Amino acid sequence: MAKTNEEVTNTASEVANTAAPAPTFDPKTIITSDRFSRYADMLGAVLENREYSVEEVEKLLDRTLSTPIVEVYND
Repeated sequence: MAKTNEEVTNTASEVANTAAPAPTFDPKTIITSDRFSRYADMLGAVLENREYSVEEVEKLLDRTLSTPIVEVYND
């Protein structure tokens, strides 16, 4: 017997509620990882002393790398 839309929606929400939280890592672990090693200097400057998930680090990198560089002369 085929499931109704309500049954499918309920099943999907149950799966979403039981998903494990994303693992988090401290700044030292992130900076020394192979995945983020080429951004180590930048991450060392922008990461605070708390734990981050991989998704948070990627969003932080995207935001930081897309910010324009402003050069100031004779300030």
